[in-house]
Amino acid sequence: MNPSLEGKAYPAVPFEVEAEAVRRFAAAVGDDRPGVPPTFVTVVEIAAAWGPVVGDPDLAIDFARVVHAEQAYEFVRPLRVGDRLRAAATIESIRVKGAHGFLTIRTDLLDAATGEPVATARSTLLERGDA
Repeated sequence: MNPSLEGKAYPAVPFEVEAEAVRRFAAAVGDDRPGVPPTFVTVVEIAAAWGPVVGDPDLAIDFARVVHAEQAYEFVRPLRVGDRLRAAATIESIRVKGAHGFLTIRTDLLDAATGEPVATARSTLLERGDA
């Protein structure tokens, strides 16, 4: 993992919160409440961050050695079906402790029309070092 990439921002990607995707996600996680489950933010986060960040050759992360260590969400408002978003990922921090690397990715979800913040997701990935 390349610590010099801390702070690197990736281009925002468009994302629409579609009813069918929400229905499938809610069924998969067993959430039968009305509305968009709060953890649906992860779907947006994966679309915006996992390919561009984890796949960044400059980051040099060995995904075969990665485990998901932590997840957090901050909401300005709940997601709604029909929301058109722009999701932008940033490498918030990279820390090396012993042989292990910790990568925290922040994904900011913005209303595509107004630019107003909707939510922020943070994922911390642990790249395990040699045994």
